[in-house]
Amino acid sequence: MTDPLRSADTDLATLRRLIDEVLDGLDWPVPFDLDALLGQISARRGKRITLHPAPLPRDGAGGLVIERERDLVIVFDDRLPPLQQEHVIMHEAAHVLFEHRGTSLDDLTDEEMTELEPELADTARRFAKRDGYSGVEEKVAEIAAALMWLRAGAARSLVPVPNRSAAVAAANARFEAALLNRRTDS
Repeated sequence: MTDPLRSADTDLATLRRLIDEVLDGLDWPVPFDLDALLGQISARRGKRITLHPAPLPRDGAGGLVIERERDLVIVFDDRLPPLQQEHVIMHEAAHVLFEHRGTSLDDLTDEEMTELEPELADTARRFAKRDGYSGVEEKVAEIAAALMWLRAGAARSLVPVPNRSAAVAAANARFEAALLNRRTDS
């Protein structure tokens, strides 16, 4: 039987339900902690996950996963806004969580590998940069990243608002009233 998380015939509602089931198996710390989430995904895969910010080509992906012998490196474009960086990291982490293989340089034929310089071929084999995920894998990663965002947002919203001084509270009330075009007693 075909895995519904890998089948192009799986409808969106089923994909979401199956992805939610996997995400339900993770702890969502309050306040949200991306490193803690990556630690859980790392434990499931049995390899440490390292984040590596780097400028990536503007016409390419915002992130990628490099699988090495002992660890996984999520490279993300450090020129993106911080919230977009976090989304890219979650998207790439979803590829790791769902064990998407993508296309590896190991998939190149011997003839294609001999076209590379020997040193580059050795480096390519060592780092096994993966990309070229299928449409279904990209869809799963994007849905999972969006659902992670929802869970992270819920965890963030559970963080108590710090106590504000009476002066700050009054200023906030005046600001709110001005936005709503109301007058306050002050």
